[in-house]
Amino acid sequence: MFGEESAPLYVGPVETITDPVPLQVRPNSRAGCILRQNLLSAEDTAPSQVVTFDTHVEGTEDAAVLIQTVKGRETTATSPPTFGYQHRMTMNAAGIPVETEARAIPEFPIAASTLREAALDGEVDIRDALFSGRSFRQGDPVNRTPEETFRFLKPVIPRDLGLDALVDQREQSRVAGLVTTPQGRRALLLTIDTQMTTVRRSGATDTVLQGQVVIDLTTGLVAGEDWTARITKTSTDPFELVTTVRCTLESLG
Repeated sequence: MFGEESAPLYVGPVETITDPVPLQVRPNSRAGCILRQNLLSAEDTAPSQVVTFDTHVEGTEDAAVLIQTVKGRETTATSPPTFGYQHRMTMNAAGIPVETEARAIPEFPIAASTLREAALDGEVDIRDALFSGRSFRQGDPVNRTPEETFRFLKPVIPRDLGLDALVDQREQSRVAGLVTTPQGRRALLLTIDTQMTTVRRSGATDTVLQGQVVIDLTTGLVAGEDWTARITKTSTDPFELVTTVRCTLESLG
């Protein structure tokens, strides 16, 4: 019914974790990422969406500032952007976000009131921050609570859908182990397997997310993602979002 599955993000050997692996975003780190996403349905296949993420970390170990500038593009990573914004997170000494902020970028001015509202409503988020400030062991769950599952699924669920609409959850996302990426960097491999059912007035929505995430150990930043979200609504035909994220990472200090 849908297109062929893409090759997995990582297919090499996976080492078992023997000691807890701490993850924390580190100052003087940078990642340039390209997200490509295809919507596949029984009726039609939409053009690919391309989003570029320029992520870097400023500040100090005790007060790192995670900054991510996002630009949406039409067909390629070098196409003129069609939207853009910047999110910033200030982390404490443990690597946990304590302050969030949204900023406009020159090409796409956004009203200050809109930016403040986004921060107050919890819409300001950076995917790398989901893992910072945690220690991971072999087989640990990636998402420990329904709140974390909901946050992890945020890129594929409607913005106006709240946690109070969650009626069922199956969480089997786990830490798979340690790997060495083709670029020679040590990283943590996560396997994603999550299912969530939400209900609101327009009907029920089942979301199944499966794939892989690789997180660089030195910088604490996401090094790559591959996942497919299958979304079934009672009011429409099912469809899939097939997403790949590829990143180039640097440790500047």
